[in-house]
Amino acid sequence: MKKLFGVIPVVILVTIISIGCKKDKPVEKPEVEEPKPTAAFTAARTDSVAFLSYKFVSTSTNYKELLWQFGDDSTSVEKSPLHKYAFDGIYHVVLTTRNSQGYSASKEIILNVVDPNFDPTKVGESYFATIGGTLTVSRDNGGGPNAGEGSLKVVDGNKDTKFFQSGFSGDLIMKYELKTAAVAGAYTLISANDSPDRDPKTWTLQGSEDGIRWINLHTRTGELFASRSLRKLYHFNNNVAYKFYRISIKANNGSRDFQLAEWTVNKKQP
Repeated sequence: MKKLFGVIPVVILVTIISIGCKKDKPVEKPEVEEPKPTAAFTAARTDSVAFLSYKFVSTSTNYKELLWQFGDDSTSVEKSPLHKYAFDGIYHVVLTTRNSQGYSASKEIILNVVDPNFDPTKVGESYFATIGGTLTVSRDNGGGPNAGEGSLKVVDGNKDTKFFQSGFSGDLIMKYELKTAAVAGAYTLISANDSPDRDPKTWTLQGSEDGIRWINLHTRTGELFASRSLRKLYHFNNNVAYKFYRISIKANNGSRDFQLAEWTVNKKQP
């Protein structure tokens, strides 16, 4: 019995010591809020010749990271990047900044990238005439390609002849294989001599390197030719040398027949 009572004070002492040594819970310091970020920048063409190249300079403040979106699926995280566009056109440029606490800011501008030497009224050489090649169509004139109104008349360089197809149903494809690949940036169509309801109205121009995989280059919907033997010029953006070009005529102006005097695929500028 003496040994039992001799242990009890020790247990009590240990308990007292444990309670007395309990660590105080630290006081949490409130997080200091950082200054909010701002987003601002300038954009300038590098020189008059290299009109596709722009220098972007961020003048933003209070940020930890930033992201540029140039409007052509390209991005950058540099403070002041140099960016070169592939083509002229309208681009939405966005700069987004963010601080370490997750606050963000953004600025957007609409950038009009213009070639100062581009003349929309002019077009370069017709590759059908200067390079040459082979025309095929999905369905020809009843008399064949060499007939008086056969398909070859649409690429003979003479606006007074025409390709005529009866029974048009919106599925005409005219394909031209060049002897050597070339970078085209324009094409022309010339309306034929009569019956405006036979004129092409809706179509898509495509290019291909191998004749298998086709890339859309230009589309027109609801186009009208106001007069006969009228030449219309269309420009499009492209930097690939295609060996094959084709135009798919989806609709005309209501006739069961189709006609076209001339079709060319061209260099963009002289």
